[in-house]
Amino acid sequence: MITIYESTDTHISRISAKDIAYEQIKEKIINCILKPGEPIINGKLGEELEISRTPLREALQRLEVEELVTRNSNGTFRVAPISPKEVKELFIMRSKLEGILINDAIDNLTDQNIEYLTYLTKMVKITSRLEDYADSENFGGKFHSAIYSISQNSTVVNIIYQLNDRINRYRRLAHNHFEDIKVSSEEHEYILEHMIKRDKKSAEREIEKHIITAMKVAVKAIEEFESAIIKKEDKI
Repeated sequence: MITIYESTDTHISRISAKDIAYEQIKEKIINCILKPGEPIINGKLGEELEISRTPLREALQRLEVEELVTRNSNGTFRVAPISPKEVKELFIMRSKLEGILINDAIDNLTDQNIEYLTYLTKMVKITSRLEDYADSENFGGKFHSAIYSISQNSTVVNIIYQLNDRINRYRRLAHNHFEDIKVSSEEHEYILEHMIKRDKKSAEREIEKHIITAMKVAVKAIEEFESAIIKKEDKI
């Protein structure tokens, strides 16, 4: 009995270490602490996260499936690169999916939903004017999440959540573009106005336009990131 218990406990600990490593590395990638294209040095990262080689490698393999890391020909890993092509594909797909969700959400919209969405749009506007990126992003995310929930379309919502980790990395790169964020905050108001009017066609058009605006900001951020790398390499 003791042997079985110890074996089970070890197995649980190993799975826990792998899951913790996965979450911590993913957070570093999304927040650009681990930068696009940066080599992942297993020994250094393992020491930092205080985990052994096996759970670290399992975490990296899981992130490889999610396309947040890539494997080199020698078996080592690096953070997945970024590209205008990928950002356009991700955001265009999200714009179409959210167009579906907002149509479904309008069918289910209640006065209580409208009250909550109105609160969120006001908070997005206030925080964007204060150039508080973190809070503006937080309230904007809650606005979209509320639409997902109201839509009750779990199939499309699950697809969007599969894309979001990759999308959020680009959004993190774009956090310095406050003027663009201010424009984006006003778009939430237009979206909500059309939802309240039950104007599906206009609401769908506005939410797609809103996401394409975010895409353009992300593309600008990529260009600036790549330009900074080139300047740094020229100085070396």
